[in-house]
Amino acid sequence: MARILVFSGSTRLASLNRRLAAMAARDLLALGTTVTEISLADFPLPFVDEDGRPNPPPEAHALNAALQGHDGLFIATPEYNSGYPPILKNALDWASMCNGGKPGLAGKVVALGAASPGPRGGYRGLMQLRATLELGFGALVIPEMAPVPFANKALAAEGALADESAAKMLAACLRRLLSEVKLRKKD
Repeated sequence: MARILVFSGSTRLASLNRRLAAMAARDLLALGTTVTEISLADFPLPFVDEDGRPNPPPEAHALNAALQGHDGLFIATPEYNSGYPPILKNALDWASMCNGGKPGLAGKVVALGAASPGPRGGYRGLMQLRATLELGFGALVIPEMAPVPFANKALAAEGALADESAAKMLAACLRRLLSEVKLRKKD
């Protein structure tokens, strides 16, 4: 059975992206996969620098173990100034320093989503994150993404997506994630 790790690039308790991540986790469970949800808040890390490279903190090792212990990832990320949040980059950089010199997400299939109150649904941040994950971390990022525009209205309180188009994109994104993970597990 596929093992998927789900988390948000935001640590705010009221984050729209934490809600999107929770929806993705619920929907992945319904599709019959094993899901683990984490919060980056559980891995408090200092800002990464070269001095830390030879001796990453225990939280970095714990995050790397979580990343490496799963076949695929779903990351829901906010968009900050047309990019993704520094806390997400910092966490992934630290985890990659614990990966024995290999790219931090080599062999992992990654799906991306974003929830934004704006009209583009975090799309610009998703594109930047996608490039970084593929080029810098060695991940296979699936083409389908799940941007949720006007997320403050689209993410219904009962855990559903009120925006039909966004709901279809999320469903397609999750199905493709599982499909790619299953293909890689056969190899």
